[in-house]
Amino acid sequence: PAPTLPPLAASPLLHARLRHPCSCIVVRPDPPRGHAAHVSAACAVCFFSLAPALDCLSNVGGWTPLLARTSYLVGAMVVVGYLALGTLYLLAPRAVARAWLAIMVVLTVVAIVLLSGAGIDPVKLKSDTDPGWQAIDRSALIKIIMITINSFGTLIIVGGAIFSAARGRYTAANILIALGTFIVAFAGSLTAFGRAEFHSIGQALGITVIFIGFLMTMTMAFARDRR
Repeated sequence: PAPTLPPLAASPLLHARLRHPCSCIVVRPDPPRGHAAHVSAACAVCFFSLAPALDCLSNVGGWTPLLARTSYLVGAMVVVGYLALGTLYLLAPRAVARAWLAIMVVLTVVAIVLLSGAGIDPVKLKSDTDPGWQAIDRSALIKIIMITINSFGTLIIVGGAIFSAARGRYTAANILIALGTFIVAFAGSLTAFGRAEFHSIGQALGITVIFIGFLMTMTMAFARDRR
């Protein structure tokens, strides 16, 4: 019989449809002042897009260890940190943004190494109800890295929104980005406690809010550079 998608497959499918067009739109504008910020945002949105695409692929062909590890890495562990990088490039001194970029590269490499060596429960991997990343034996260090990136990334973006409000720069846009990031980070952090049902829904809602915010920053930055 032809493969069929389980009822919950609609969530990651909608998630992917929402986010793939967003990644295309984010990378088009190229204002000199905000170029690095928008490239960072585009990378983060691409991470967002990859996670639900992997979910959809697993619904058709089943989860594999590689799909499970990759989905957890890009969907729950590092994406908020790269969104924070966009905020730093937009608002902070370039040296600060580059320092955070170096930290994120190191943490991403460490996360990849840890996930590559993590055990996989074959029974959970074949579960019809739980996502495949639930089968990963997530060590305390993996959970600490994920929560650390989500927490500090959220603080950077919320701090950027407060700074923007004080300076009158990109205020509404950064508030939306901060709100969306909080939603995404909260949904991602819940995965550490096994609450998988909120993951795709929370990320779909969060990325929609974030995209509106970044679209506003691009519009304002482009208009400012044209003056």
